[in-house]
Amino acid sequence: MKLTCLGVILIVCFILYPYTVRAETSKELTDYLERYLEQEKIPGASISIVSKGETVYTYNWGVTGEDEQRVTSQTPFTIGSISKSFTGLAIAKLIDEGQLSLDHHISDFLPSLHLHGAENHITIRHLLTHTSGISSYDGLKISDIGNAEQIELKKIAQRLSGISLTQEPGSVHQYSAANYLILGAIIEEVTKQKFADYMQQHIFSPLGMTHTAADEDAANRTGYRSGYQSWFGYPVKSKVAYDNSGTPYSTITSSAEDMTQFILLLLGRHNEDVSASILNRYTEKLYERKSDVYYGFGLRHTKLHSGQDIIWHSGSTPDAHAELFYIPEEDWGAIILTNKNHIFEETSLPLLKQGIIDIMHDHKPGNIPSYYPTSQLILCLLLTALFLWTTFLIIKRRKIKRKKRLLIIGTLSVVLGGIIIPILIYLTQSPWRSISAFAPDIAFLTLSLAVLMVCSGIICFLTYFRKTTN
Repeated sequence: MKLTCLGVILIVCFILYPYTVRAETSKELTDYLERYLEQEKIPGASISIVSKGETVYTYNWGVTGEDEQRVTSQTPFTIGSISKSFTGLAIAKLIDEGQLSLDHHISDFLPSLHLHGAENHITIRHLLTHTSGISSYDGLKISDIGNAEQIELKKIAQRLSGISLTQEPGSVHQYSAANYLILGAIIEEVTKQKFADYMQQHIFSPLGMTHTAADEDAANRTGYRSGYQSWFGYPVKSKVAYDNSGTPYSTITSSAEDMTQFILLLLGRHNEDVSASILNRYTEKLYERKSDVYYGFGLRHTKLHSGQDIIWHSGSTPDAHAELFYIPEEDWGAIILTNKNHIFEETSLPLLKQGIIDIMHDHKPGNIPSYYPTSQLILCLLLTALFLWTTFLIIKRRKIKRKKRLLIIGTLSVVLGGIIIPILIYLTQSPWRSISAFAPDIAFLTLSLAVLMVCSGIICFLTYFRKTTN
């Protein structure tokens, strides 16, 4: 009898083991996450791990922006480019229903969008895989515009008219928000519904995602609060407006609890609205960027160091950063949502993701380097030096005798002050609006440096010509 009971217990433990995280592993995960969140000064975060069809670990940290509500598993965050994964799912569904095909062209649905004739050659496949030839820079020009209106996406896409492609369609992967904006507009044209309404009715609701939204009003109703931009590594409440036109590629909001439903879909737990055939299509590898690196329906396909396949996507907005991943061979995945971001700090969350994978594999996670605002401090030193020089010019302008040097220095100051921002835009291949949103401290310091340079140059000119006339 005792042996029978022991056998039953062992069987039950064996069955339940894949659906739980061991206590030691759970503690190690929690300690690791706390160290990271404190180190990176992240105000709020929500993490969930899903395995074998069940949520096996959750962790919530800190507060939201605005009213500083306590973060829970139901707190919505903007998920950034993981929004593309949902747009890709909608496209896969419409293809499965016969309303679209991968070989349809932009011109089949958006005849008013003119790209120097390229609209007749760019296909749905090209848009999905970022091989349309539209550059990242052109995509950024129409992103994060803070559009509060419920405007038709084709009217936003219309702003792309007249741009020149930088590559032949289908030839090169160039990650660009423009591709998924156009896909969002095509979804509206095919379904005769607003993008947000279609997503709510055919994607979010069927998956049981009750705290997920694709427009600002719905997001606010589900509890969404904006996050924090990073200044010198420290969180400052965001002033960047929600962009209703950015939902196909960036501004969908969702909670960790809801995102576990999405991971369950990737785990193969489909339903009547998202059938096995849709899921099989959705997880296809459509374009090989390089060896074993693929892009599909808004999903990335790569390999871990162990050689296992991993399906994933990251997402960034000016005040949030997220990571989603799923390991098919092991049938588990996770979602990481945080509400602070800066372009220079985005490398840390992928390292956190790898740390979680390491811990789940009973390996010691690697250390995540602390962020240090080196660029900002260099700009501060330049500003301080320039401020002291300008102050010296003002105080000592009557005693300065080096006339020709003043003219040369003044000319250089004005020229450098006039070109420093265009140079930054060129080097980063980002519009000034994007730099200001994703690196507000860099933008502020650069603008201050430019203004002070011009002022210093003008003072040099005034000093030179004043002494010349004397």
